[in-house]
Amino acid sequence: MEDRTDLRLEGEGDAKITAMLRDLYAAPVEDAYWDGLEARTMSYIKAHSQALIPVNWWSDLASWAAPGLAAAALLFIAAGVVWARQKDEDLRTTYDAVTEPLASDVLPGAVQVVTAPRDGSSQREATFRYVLSH
Repeated sequence: MEDRTDLRLEGEGDAKITAMLRDLYAAPVEDAYWDGLEARTMSYIKAHSQALIPVNWWSDLASWAAPGLAAAALLFIAAGVVWARQKDEDLRTTYDAVTEPLASDVLPGAVQVVTAPRDGSSQREATFRYVLSH
């Protein structure tokens, strides 16, 4: 099987086809065509001159206001239901995990601050427990 990458016709066939296509797709020469095209275009513009074209970009968004507010309200309701169902213990655990200082992990040799425990014991007892744990 012959691999042809050059798909042009051999000889004068290519020039003949090109000349035929140029004649076929050439712009009309007579002025009547262009006058008729102008008349059709202007009549279309006059017929549709009453169409409202928004001047400002926000006028296009006005039709989206009601669906957008409804979607936002549904999201707030869903978030409120999820948040209300969580127990106080879960919230406390999540808060402690996020706010726990990471100085010893990030900076080796850094001094770790001992915070007072939430069980009501004193700062001194918390420091003593911390020293004994190491």
